[in-house]
Amino acid sequence: MLYKLLSSYITLTLLFLLLAVGAAIATFIENDFGTASARALVYDHLWYEALLGVLALNLLAVIHRTKLYRFKARFLFHIAFVVILLGAGLTRYLGNEGIMHIREGESASSFLTTKPYLQVTLHEGTSPRTHFFPLEITAWKNRLQKSLPTQSTPLKIALVDSFIHKEGLGVSGYFDLELLHKEKRIKKRFTHNLASSLQKETLWLDDLQVDLAYGPQEIPLPFSLSLKAFELKRYPGSRSPSEYTSHVALVDPSQKVALEETIFMNNTLSYGGYKFFQTSYDMDEKGTILTLNQDPGKEVTYLGYALLFLGLLWNLLDPTSRFRVLLGRIKKDSLSLLLPLCLLSPLASSLYAQSDYLQGYLKEHQKGSQELSKGFGELIVQAKMGRMEPLNTLNREILYKLSGKSSFLGMSADQVVLGMLSNPRAWQGVPLIRVKTKPLQELIGIHPQNRARFNDFFDENSAYKLQKEVERASTLPPSRRGSYENDLLKVDERLNIALMVFQGSLFKLFPLPSDPHHRWLNLKESIFMLEGEEAKTLHQATALLLDSAFERQYFKGIEALQTISFYQYKKGNEVIPSESKLQAELLFNRLEIFPHLTPAYLVLGFLVLLSAFGLLFFPPLASHRVRVSFHLLGWILFALHTLGLLLRAYVSGHAPLSDTYESMLYISWSGMLGALLFFRHSLFALSASILMAGIFLFGAHLSHIDPEITNLVPVLKSFWLTLHVSVITASYGFFGVGAFLGSFALALFILKDHLKTPLDKPIHQLSQINEVSLILGLTLLVIGNFLGGIWANESWGRYWAWDPKETWSYISILLYALILHLRLLRPKHYDYLFSLLSLWGFGSILMTYFGVNFYLAGLHSYAQGDPLPIPLWVYALSLALALLSLIAYPHRHLQNSDKGNS
Repeated sequence: MLYKLLSSYITLTLLFLLLAVGAAIATFIENDFGTASARALVYDHLWYEALLGVLALNLLAVIHRTKLYRFKARFLFHIAFVVILLGAGLTRYLGNEGIMHIREGESASSFLTTKPYLQVTLHEGTSPRTHFFPLEITAWKNRLQKSLPTQSTPLKIALVDSFIHKEGLGVSGYFDLELLHKEKRIKKRFTHNLASSLQKETLWLDDLQVDLAYGPQEIPLPFSLSLKAFELKRYPGSRSPSEYTSHVALVDPSQKVALEETIFMNNTLSYGGYKFFQTSYDMDEKGTILTLNQDPGKEVTYLGYALLFLGLLWNLLDPTSRFRVLLGRIKKDSLSLLLPLCLLSPLASSLYAQSDYLQGYLKEHQKGSQELSKGFGELIVQAKMGRMEPLNTLNREILYKLSGKSSFLGMSADQVVLGMLSNPRAWQGVPLIRVKTKPLQELIGIHPQNRARFNDFFDENSAYKLQKEVERASTLPPSRRGSYENDLLKVDERLNIALMVFQGSLFKLFPLPSDPHHRWLNLKESIFMLEGEEAKTLHQATALLLDSAFERQYFKGIEALQTISFYQYKKGNEVIPSESKLQAELLFNRLEIFPHLTPAYLVLGFLVLLSAFGLLFFPPLASHRVRVSFHLLGWILFALHTLGLLLRAYVSGHAPLSDTYESMLYISWSGMLGALLFFRHSLFALSASILMAGIFLFGAHLSHIDPEITNLVPVLKSFWLTLHVSVITASYGFFGVGAFLGSFALALFILKDHLKTPLDKPIHQLSQINEVSLILGLTLLVIGNFLGGIWANESWGRYWAWDPKETWSYISILLYALILHLRLLRPKHYDYLFSLLSLWGFGSILMTYFGVNFYLAGLHSYAQGDPLPIPLWVYALSLALALLSLIAYPHRHLQNSDKGNS
């Protein structure tokens, strides 16, 4: 009976659900009450660890009952999870981790634990006795009751009260201890914090001295580390760290070992079973903070990872695997195509009424400044975080921020910014600043127009019209801000950017000679800080450049640009990128590949989708030539997409995976690649992939997502980052395709009982294609997550921190594993159920990708306080999908494939 229960697929399904739901609840507990509470109630609790243990037993029992060992690929990746759980258990129960702080010229031979302890020292007789009790305060009931023997009456210690409060990513609070010895009773309060320092108190209970301490426990090491020097490198002209290194000396007298090593991010020191990681440093840059761990489970865990990767990849090639069998069926059931025609019309634009002078100036500036503006954009500027880039890049970011466009009134970003810099008074009268909401337009006085002039924001007394409203909106938490308040704050930011352009403070164009941090100066700073004949020539050239643009004698400014460029290369050549990188970035900016790809993907995806539905009703109209044409168009768009990613990678110096914008570009790319490689024979799958690519690109260019190219923080400078992020985000593309295919199938369920055309077979084919997509997605998601575990362990000594993003990724693995194993339960109406779950399962991916980033506080998150309000379109889309699911339910029966084993 027990064996039957353990080897049951129903047990497996329940375990997946319980583990996923428990982890999901824990992320919200952590968000509201802190990591310690989430760990105490879920992740580290006996009930959750017991579920993981039962899951391992269930896997072993299922492997034995089904004789899975006959199929080597499937056996390898299933048994790998058991090996990984075994390694995790060894690390958790036998391992150790801590923190070591060393100042320059000093040494340390002990470390502090990461978890807090209550330390009780009793002073009796000749030698004091110290007791250690783990004590981490959580938001729920905390317990501590101890009775310690003394020479007389036992000392009783009890925790009688506690309070905890979440503040951003940290927590604060207190707890009260009550001590009772003989007739003496004392109550003492301790502050709860995770700082690496002890809170100490000495108490007397009659004749008994008791020393209490709360904080990390000090653990001795059999060797010592001394810090010879700490070195911090920053990005040019910035306070942002590029790299920090600890030069240490290790001495082990017992083994007669003395060696010198360097520790920096992603470069560790291993000795005596301990591994040291560079974590942080003191603000005065004279001390280092290292983390260390002792991990007896590492070899077992890495063996499990190797088996997992080998098994999953082998499974994709194994001709007997479910993946290959389904792929073969898809090829046999190839669908042809129908080509609908579509007419596109250009959008019209309108000009604002302006004064005769302003109209004449703008017209002349548009035609006459092109050559000068092009050279202006080719100057080098030091941007945010010290990134060196062509001025054209900064100009484009400025114009997009102000107007939401990459060009304005027929002028490039370089022309607009040069005009604003050289003739601020004229440009303060140009309606350039975007204003969305009607109440704000009315407050400024521009309604019904949606663009305001700089001058519109000030009344006749030069008072700022939005001052009081901005102050009010700034005090509101994000969750209470409506569209008006959000637009208000964005418009205020745009106005300040415009002001900085007019003043020239954004443009750090001039290297400060001999500066150790390679700082560059803006126009105003250069006047006061650059001296000598060269500086005088530079100031004259700058004035000539601006005067020539102001007077509209643009040819005079060309020589001035050459003088400024010569000075830049002479004084700042050390940090200026290579000519090939600069030209590549200018080409990348000119091509605007991703904004142009967005409508192209959406239009093509819509055409293919129309063709797929059209084929169901007019099969004779299918054409091999049309099918090939669609695929050729898909490959052309994909090639352009690839070119854009390669250019961005070359320009930035790192794989385009470091932020939300870049990862959305990559998800879109991976979805297209998967469709072109695996779904050549299905129009529905191809259309789903193309539409998914277009939607992700569209999302990447929404106003709250920043496309700016930035430098990497030190921890992200790792080969493992590229590998981990590229694999894991590629999986999102396949899950997105699965969600689209699920929605298409549900739509066909609704249509099948109302049309004469039989749709049962196409629905079943869609389910098979969908399953292939989900298998690919789950394979990549699992491999990507465990590659992330390797990166984390090799970079800072911890495979898994139960951070919300990690946790939701783990939940996604459980949910999609459940969806793909659902057929083993042989449910009725399997195709409907599978389509439904593949659609709604994508919610866990969206939560992993967007929800955690903006609504849950964590290491991977941008949410550091109150969550942002959920947009209305999310509710509308959810309602529409819910209606689709419900309307399809009465039509869920298929004639030929009711069971999941088909």
